[in-house]
Formats: sequence, structure tokens, C-alpha cells
Amino acid sequence: MLSARDVSVQFGGLRAVDKVSLDVMRGEIVGLIGPNGAGKTTFFQAVSGFVKTTSGEVRFCGERIDGVAPERICRLGLTRTFQIVEVFPSLTVRETLTAAALVRLPLAEARRIAVSTAELVRLGGKLDLTCRQLTLPDQKALEIGKAMATQPRMILLDEVMAGLRPSETDEVVRLIRDLRDRGITFLVVEHNMDVIMGLSDRIAVMGTGRKIVEGRPDDVVRDPKVIEIYLGAEFELA
Repeated sequence: MLSARDVSVQFGGLRAVDKVSLDVMRGEIVGLIGPNGAGKTTFFQAVSGFVKTTSGEVRFCGERIDGVAPERICRLGLTRTFQIVEVFPSLTVRETLTAAALVRLPLAEARRIAVSTAELVRLGGKLDLTCRQLTLPDQKALEIGKAMATQPRMILLDEVMAGLRPSETDEVVRLIRDLRDRGITFLVVEHNMDVIMGLSDRIAVMGTGRKIVEGRPDDVVRDPKVIEIYLGAEFELA
């Protein structure tokens, strides 16, 4: 579904992403991990059109999308969430989800999709609350809801579980699995290793802009390079 080939992103003299290649197959949940500053979010930005690639190629469902505007990529079915929740505090949940659905749909249908999406992400009883009235877990659910309202085929999740308690994290994991069962494909950046190990079909590891290793979760966490640059010796001993 998603194919990135030798993608590089350079800001002045800094190469934030350095010839990264990654494939995500339809129906997969693929984890993307690595230390802070490894280039994970910049890779997301490049794939979703928010920053221009310096070189390389990105294809989504066979169509080349590097250099394409984010809104057009979204209409093709590839959308993303943001590490820092992006909401308009004075808008209601209903209005927020309606606005997201308008990227594809006329107003009347967007309003209908907003209601069904709210139910899907467990916000059906909070449609008329403003975003500033929501708890952090509900704001995270709304972030996923905004992505779902665009009727995607694939979602890039950027640390959607950051700041949540374990019980709240478990709820988000259940939601992601439910959405995968509905046919949504995921590429997930996440620092919680228990979560990403249990959630992912495959994991890719980045360090200093490069992809270090890729494979099944159990194999990746035993890789000496991954232990050295990210997990630490205490993880190996554990």
C-alpha cells in the first residue's frame, strides 16, 4: 500500500532522513521506533506531504505522492495524526469531525459521517462538547477520529498514546485493532515498547536519520544495534 524508496529530507546542512526505504502492506500495523531525533516524525512529514523530500520516491497504492500537497494525499486515502494534539478549542466534537469529513464530502454527508465517526472512536455521547472540555484521552480519540472522518485507507499515527495512563493506552490499542479489523492500515510511531511490541506485525528502527533494522518485533528487540542505540542493556537483561 505504501512504498518509500531511498527517501531523504535535508534542512540546510542537516540530513534529517537519509535514504530510508520502507514498505507497508495492506492491512498491516507497522511500528516505527527509535530515539528522539532519529527522524521518525520527519519521515512521516515527508510521506504525508508536509515537508518536501530532497530525494527518493514515495508511492501510495501505486501512485507517486512525493511532492504532492497534503490535502490531495489525504483525498487519496492516506492521512495522519499529530504528536501534539491539534484541535480548535472552541469547536465541538461534532464540528471538528464534520470539518475533517469535508475534505471529501459535501456538508450534509460530512455531518452524517461526523456522528458515525464519533461513535466509532467512543465519543458518541460527547458530540456537543467543545474540544477544550475534553480530557486528554478523549482528545487523543478525537485526533484518531479526525483521521477516520476523512475516510482513509491508511493512517500514520504519531505517538498518539503519549501522556496516557496504562488503562487509557489499552483503550487506544483496542481502538486501533478495531480499526484494523475494519480494513485500515497503520504506520505507528510510538515510544512505549510494550505497546508497539504487542501491536505491530513488523517494526522498523531509525537512528540518526537512517533505517537501522526492520523485522518481526521479537527479532528487532534482540538486535544488538537496536539495543545499543535505543533500548539499552537493561532491556536486554530484562
